[in-house]
Amino acid sequence: MSATAEMTRPADLASNRRAELIEELAPHGVSFGYQSTGGEWIETSTATLEQVAPTFAMTSTMMTAAPIICTPGRWHPELFGTLILEDGFHFQCHGVVDVPGYHILYTRDGVRRYVIAAPEYLKTPDRGWGWQIQLYATRSRGSWGIGDFRDLALICRIAASQGATCVQVSPVHAIAPLPHPQPSPYSPASRLFLNMLHIAPGAVYGAERVDLTDLDAAGRALNNDRMIDRDRVWALKNEALQRIWNVVKDEPNVEFRAWELAQGQQLQRFAIWSVIAEHQQHADWRRWPDELRRPDSAGVRRFAAEHAERVRFHIWTQYVASEQYRDACHSGVDVIADLAVGFDAGSADAWAFQDMVVFGFEIGAPPDSHNTEGQRWGLPPFNPKALVQADFAPFKEMVHSALRYAGSLRMDHVMQLWRLYWVPVDGGAAEGVYVYYPVDALLAILRIEAMRADAWIVGEDMGTVAEGVRETMASIGMLGNRSGMRTPISEFPVLGVGTSSTHDQVTVAGLLTGSDVQDLKRIGKNADWKQIERTRRSLAEMARIDPDRPTGSITEADIKAAVLSRYRLLSDADSVMVVVNIDDVAMVPERPNMPGTVGTYPNWKFALPRPVDDVMTSELAGDLVRLMHEDR
Repeated sequence: MSATAEMTRPADLASNRRAELIEELAPHGVSFGYQSTGGEWIETSTATLEQVAPTFAMTSTMMTAAPIICTPGRWHPELFGTLILEDGFHFQCHGVVDVPGYHILYTRDGVRRYVIAAPEYLKTPDRGWGWQIQLYATRSRGSWGIGDFRDLALICRIAASQGATCVQVSPVHAIAPLPHPQPSPYSPASRLFLNMLHIAPGAVYGAERVDLTDLDAAGRALNNDRMIDRDRVWALKNEALQRIWNVVKDEPNVEFRAWELAQGQQLQRFAIWSVIAEHQQHADWRRWPDELRRPDSAGVRRFAAEHAERVRFHIWTQYVASEQYRDACHSGVDVIADLAVGFDAGSADAWAFQDMVVFGFEIGAPPDSHNTEGQRWGLPPFNPKALVQADFAPFKEMVHSALRYAGSLRMDHVMQLWRLYWVPVDGGAAEGVYVYYPVDALLAILRIEAMRADAWIVGEDMGTVAEGVRETMASIGMLGNRSGMRTPISEFPVLGVGTSSTHDQVTVAGLLTGSDVQDLKRIGKNADWKQIERTRRSLAEMARIDPDRPTGSITEADIKAAVLSRYRLLSDADSVMVVVNIDDVAMVPERPNMPGTVGTYPNWKFALPRPVDDVMTSELAGDLVRLMHEDR
């Protein structure tokens, strides 16, 4: 063999192996590259393809036919055979099903096909405006150190009285019941249930028969600290709820029992997981004893029987949270519930759905011009093939739960329906791979659940979005989501929800005063400093503030002028809905969250500097309400 052949042989082998991997993985929706926001083609590394290959090798033998997605009343060429409707009625189908819902078809060849009969379009709202809040931050004088569902009801009533039509709220998903609660609403323990920290103990049925004065005083005292102390909040609310439970637990409650039965198996599993987490003193089921790692094991059944009363307590707290959240959602405006893109690897949902989850990867985002380091979110992805095998049960349950009371749903990172960026848990964000999902089926499920809830849907489509996604969203009536800190307001789509900034972006006060730049530099975050300065100068000029003035001389009057100028543009946007960020009305300089940071920035801990009702009825709020009425 020649020296030249010897030298080229390893490269040839690597090239052949890459071609084999692409051929093997492409049918499963695994991409071998993607186009960056700057238009550059980025190849997925062969090493990453090697790492993802075993996931799909395990599902390659699944003999599951593709689902049939159809429109009720419209002929479909594959709808022939015995059709079992969702309610159990069955008949010989000849191309048409009239009933929307989830059905099963057995073809004349005996093949089982899952049938999703969905309306073509989603409901769209009338032109209007609303408020955008982080619930944990919006405390009232009666809060116990954190915003709660009673506060949400108050916010909705004030919003309705001002002529608003919606309130967009941060995720209220459940967290682990442990002394040191997870602060991020986007890293939940379960997307099927609610965060116990948002319960208002004094509003719970039975609280009137319990002395909570000591806990109430301690809880209200927490409002004096701007930073939210979730550890202390948890201790107080857990004790208060236990006192109330001790009084009501033996009393017949028909409504509680009916609600419990309606939730099914997942509620029982979540409550059992919660009690095990308490006993193990940590939530990561992967480090529990072997007999407790699977929800259907004999060991878990024994544990549940031995701790039946505590399991009942956690079921009851979910009932209490559900009742309070329902009341808030029925307080005069559409609540836009925010759906997190995933859940923690050691969470209740990961425990319940572990056979469908890929734990060697986490969801994230590739590097782009706005975040040059990329993002990794610590959330394991679902295996798309396993979802199909399970008739999409986790997705259906999640969307149904999110829309049980809310009038709208915002899907964080709507690209989750099309594709997710999988980052190896032991690698960097640049080493990720895009994996595609059965989007037609997921969108059809979304349309069914939205129809049943009479709700409208928002897809957060900022950042890297694949070609054709926004067109598909518009074609079915799904609203997009735009932020003025990322997209010129003049370019906002008609079918969309417009905002000045998101929870990950700078506020008006933070931009104008330069405090956000100071925060970024203090914690060592990289950013496009020239672009930030251009944006700051543009904001200052729009508010008739000298852009060359030292940022340290910016006054409260200047911030008010900048906020009004900013929202004058926003109110005139083409988008059917715009939301006023309450942080801007409160003139908060800090971002709620600094993406990509752990421990260097107090993410999700800033409360509003004043009670939320004071902020919503302030002079600046009044000016903004009048502005919204003039233009919308």
